[in-house]
Amino acid sequence: MAVAILVLLGAVIWALWPESTPASKAQDSSASKTKVSSGKNPSKKSSGQRPKIVEPAPSDLAYPGFYPPYYEIDAKYTESPRTISGVERLRYVNAEDKPMTELKFQVWTNEDVFTERGGGTQVQNATVDGEKARLKLEGTSFTLELPEPMPVGDTADISFEFETYIPDIEAPFGHHQGVSSLGVWYPMLAVYDEDGWNISPPTDFGEPYFAGASNYKVSLTLPKNLSPAATGIETERERVGELRTFTYEAEAVRDFALAIGDNFAVKSRKVGDTTVNVHYRPESAFRADRTAELAAASLETFSEIYGPYPYKELEIVDAPLITGTEYSGLTFVSIANSEDYIFDTVVPHEVAHQWWYVKVGSDQFKSPWLDESLATYSEWLFTGDAETRFPTLLTPYAPLDSPVDAFPDTGTYQNTVYVYGAQLYRDLAYEIGQETLFAGLRTYANQNDHKTTTAEDLVETLSEAAGEDLWPYFESRGITRETSEKQKSPDP
Repeated sequence: MAVAILVLLGAVIWALWPESTPASKAQDSSASKTKVSSGKNPSKKSSGQRPKIVEPAPSDLAYPGFYPPYYEIDAKYTESPRTISGVERLRYVNAEDKPMTELKFQVWTNEDVFTERGGGTQVQNATVDGEKARLKLEGTSFTLELPEPMPVGDTADISFEFETYIPDIEAPFGHHQGVSSLGVWYPMLAVYDEDGWNISPPTDFGEPYFAGASNYKVSLTLPKNLSPAATGIETERERVGELRTFTYEAEAVRDFALAIGDNFAVKSRKVGDTTVNVHYRPESAFRADRTAELAAASLETFSEIYGPYPYKELEIVDAPLITGTEYSGLTFVSIANSEDYIFDTVVPHEVAHQWWYVKVGSDQFKSPWLDESLATYSEWLFTGDAETRFPTLLTPYAPLDSPVDAFPDTGTYQNTVYVYGAQLYRDLAYEIGQETLFAGLRTYANQNDHKTTTAEDLVETLSEAAGEDLWPYFESRGITRETSEKQKSPDP
């Protein structure tokens, strides 16, 4: 995620869920042919009959085999103690190929680096379609046992209460110098893939975060003297006494990030239909205009190269981190403290992640090069020195497609995943031509919008754009073709 490293890292009445997940734009008609149930588990004996089966609302997210989770979170932020807590509700569609007996969630706030400083999250009072459900919280994940097996195509409404304590730490989850950076703050549904529930372990550097595209509605209540920034679009604002409540909605995002500041000011720029907002502290005012210029210019550049930026807003938040880190529609940047030469690359790098991490998802623990190498190459393109930055090909510590834990420290990880990976694309541009590479990356971004990709998806798409098999080139740079015998068609 970040250019450098990151790891230092009530009751609410829910009146009515929508009949289906929020819609954005019309989808391929083949997606709407896959039917899902409208809510209750048809296997429940008490129902007496199978409920009506309805099609999901048209949405770019709802393609065959995947229907996006829909989160509705009502949260309250307090200062003494510093917490964010509330009720999380999730509408989940079982679009897998078998009945589900449990769901798994990631709780990244429970990493040791946070809990040792008084941070962390507790979860309780879980229900599934109104019935009590057992949950088992273990470190950075928890298992929710479904009262009954959930049939394929069925829909469940999950609810639980959570309370997250925010540690005093200079990290993307923590409070420091007047800013609560809440890149992670709530339990997030884990990714279910061919290996089952994908639970990434905590890491000492790099990022373990991995999520599918989802839709959100988040209401945040906080003291009136504080200013928030958030993923998505603000749809409502209300003041009651000493408190204010902000409601945000977001579609097709990997996560929902928040920042809460004691004294944020805002500068904005317009790029097409998108508004770029820079939320900055008084001590960062000298760089606010530069931040806005970099964010707007890189957003415009990458939209031209890779295809349109997918959201109406982009929030750049001044946070006292080492450098920066990205989330969906929001990125944290250390505006005041970064050296000039670093700062001018941090902002475009994090903006590039809106394509390579948010729009096109990948497993950041198992295959960190898929997003970081492209974000770094994008940063080089924007700054105009792609041909001269790190001109000598580095020697990678481990194969480029290695997981985060294959590297012993931050330096070797970054040299391989960021720099050597970016050199792969620069050298490929020499091989096939820069415009051909750009065309392939545009296709890769558009075909995999909201999806999760692998090296195969990338290499096959670029090979098609180039009109030649690029596997030998990628294999020479440490990318392994992951085709197993069971995936091959049997001989006739």
